[in-house]
Amino acid sequence: MSLNRFVYYCAVSGGWAALLAWMAAEWLFFRPQAWCKAAPGMVRDTLTAAMVGAGVGVGLWIVSGMTNAQWRALVRRAGLGLVGGAIMGGFGGLVGAVLYWLYFPRAIGWLVMGAGIGLAEGLYERSWRKTRHGLIGGAVGGFLGGWLFEGIATARLEMSGRATAFVVLGMSVGVLIGLAHVVLKEAWLTVLDGYRPGRQLILSRDVTTLGRAEHLALPFLGHADGELEPEHARIVRQPDGRYVLEDRGTRLGTWVNSQRIQGPVTLRDNDLIKLGTNIVRFHHRRRSRLEPKGGASPSNTAPPLPLCPPPPPPIAFGQPAEPAGSSASQPSAPSGAGGEGPGTMSPSRETEASVPTVGRGPMRPPPPPPNA
Repeated sequence: MSLNRFVYYCAVSGGWAALLAWMAAEWLFFRPQAWCKAAPGMVRDTLTAAMVGAGVGVGLWIVSGMTNAQWRALVRRAGLGLVGGAIMGGFGGLVGAVLYWLYFPRAIGWLVMGAGIGLAEGLYERSWRKTRHGLIGGAVGGFLGGWLFEGIATARLEMSGRATAFVVLGMSVGVLIGLAHVVLKEAWLTVLDGYRPGRQLILSRDVTTLGRAEHLALPFLGHADGELEPEHARIVRQPDGRYVLEDRGTRLGTWVNSQRIQGPVTLRDNDLIKLGTNIVRFHHRRRSRLEPKGGASPSNTAPPLPLCPPPPPPIAFGQPAEPAGSSASQPSAPSGAGGEGPGTMSPSRETEASVPTVGRGPMRPPPPPPNA
């Protein structure tokens, strides 16, 4: 799945999940014959937020795992999203209810819920970058959605207002979490040819393994890749921000830019990785920080511009001008003891050249005085 579709599906899944959660909460707490209608308001808000968080968590975790569309992996991710979303949603709902009782905006509680949903997946995968990005996106989406939630729920009818507000809340959390992962990404892969081209994977872990194994984040399960190893190669992020590709000692080998690698190779932006019949492009945003120290290479350095020769002295009054090209045909005078050479001018000549030369021709007698 491409990254653009990832953001779109995050928004859609968040909205639908929140709508389903609203339907369950409406049936349990708000219908006239509901057996939980007599529950205290704080308990009701906490359980409602837990349902919303569980639904949004399931949707986002499934969308995040679509690069490996194996039903067993998706079911496992859905269960983890359900538990994590319910816990963080209920905690956020409890915080929001307490703050609302203390006359604070309830949007802070939805902020806590969104932040918890966003960081849960990163904590499970032990990825600091994914945790940070999910926390930022979930917090912003939860606060924005919670702020819109209060305005919509109070401005419209009771049932339709709650339904619309929950959908807006779920879409805000989903789209902001997806955008945070895409906008703040550092490196990612794009499958150009082979098994399911067009898939993209953000490299959020320190070690990303490529191969045929079904548990991998980006598996290659095509029939033409029968000789591909389950764990064929891996991409390791170094402490300085570089990404290194390593072959796992396979028979087919791993190729980078049409050359078979014999050891760890540092990847650069737009490098092409070939695994069997699959071609993957590597993207890296932080190229400027990885340039070698000591200045740019000689090929990238512009040559110095030549010095412009001094302008010719102005033509004296009454003297014929030299034809064009005559000065170029005369040989330049050799440098003397005073250090003058070609292209230089002594102080006396420079002074003379700077003085206006009008009137330096033959002296003419002054005109006679006018008659009295």
